[in-house]
Amino acid sequence: MNPLAEEDVDEMIEALELEPEAHVLDLGCGKAEILLRIVERYSDVRATGLDNSPAILAEARRQTQARVPEAKVFLLEEDVREYAPAPGSFDLVISTGGISFRGGVGGTLAVLSGYVASGGKLLFGEGYWREEPSAEYLVALGAAREELKDYEGTIEAAVETGLDLKRAVTSSVEDWDAYEDAWARNGEHYANAHDGEEGMDELREWIANGRSRYRELGGRETLGFGLFLFEK
Repeated sequence: MNPLAEEDVDEMIEALELEPEAHVLDLGCGKAEILLRIVERYSDVRATGLDNSPAILAEARRQTQARVPEAKVFLLEEDVREYAPAPGSFDLVISTGGISFRGGVGGTLAVLSGYVASGGKLLFGEGYWREEPSAEYLVALGAAREELKDYEGTIEAAVETGLDLKRAVTSSVEDWDAYEDAWARNGEHYANAHDGEEGMDELREWIANGRSRYRELGGRETLGFGLFLFEK
């Protein structure tokens, strides 16, 4: 559910070097793919994933049962904006595409850093501006310019919260192309299979807007995505 190449994700997971019984938190875990890959690699960790979508969590639970049935994985239906663990509770915190919950990249990094134990790590996946976004593109994206930073600005915001960069990978344009094409195509298949049902016209309109935003309004050149590994 992001434009990252699988091999980049797996290399980053290898770089985590988690200790046995490490406590891992994934905020907005989605189908829990990254969380499950971590558990598959580090079988003794205690993993908690939060998401507010019952349908997506149901798929995450099916995948968990199929892939790591004996592991300590807890998937909770909860709004990450209301989640408030004790400071320094986790050895690893994961957040991919979660800036909307605490005031853009800077505010989100400040909150997430507080969840991480001293010596712990933050795996942070987020968009960044590859070039200055146009007003027309921002309207189509439904975002404000200040929600994201450029690549160096994202790293600087993390350093300001007491985090050090250990490793980073970014999505290529080809990664983005594959991601954008896949979600649009999947949505169209779904809409065609449920033709006439409530909400399908709105779904098609949403897909068309996404295609236009990416191909015609500069999204392909404007928005990047990075996966950053920080240590506290």
